[in-house]
Amino acid sequence: MRRILPIILIALLASCSFVSEEKEKSEKIARPAIILENAEYTLGQSGENPIFIESTLMSFYSAEERATAENLKFIQYDDEGNPSITGSADYADIDTSARTMDLSGHVSLEQHGSNMHIEAESLYFDSSSSEIEAEGDVRVNSDDGIFSGTGFKGDLREDSYSFSSIKEGVFNL
Repeated sequence: MRRILPIILIALLASCSFVSEEKEKSEKIARPAIILENAEYTLGQSGENPIFIESTLMSFYSAEERATAENLKFIQYDDEGNPSITGSADYADIDTSARTMDLSGHVSLEQHGSNMHIEAESLYFDSSSSEIEAEGDVRVNSDDGIFSGTGFKGDLREDSYSFSSIKEGVFNL
């Protein structure tokens, strides 16, 4: 009898911990608060130039202050009302609080002031600081030339750009 009691206690404790682990896993599943088709969304705050996003499908996760967008196009205007940045991507993970976008799938971004066009498979865009980053392959067409490489970083306000590694490039003189 004394041997059976510890075995029963071990079995009960093991089953309790299993239920607890299962509950933790189910709580990590995020469900969107709102899902919109053919959505238009403004990313930004008053007093700055916001980014206007159009998407075929947007999901908003209000508790996490984030949204996802599929098949999106975006545009940002300068102070005179002219397009300064336009772009598109297959998918975006948007931090609505920090105003950043993780873009992926056929990413295209064009800065109109410097006549620069960027193509990448993924790109991180911080709209509040106007900084962009792309780890993978990137192709840049600009008035300065055509360049492709990896480890791209850029500051859209300062018109400064760099690659950690350039695969090929042609300078326009």
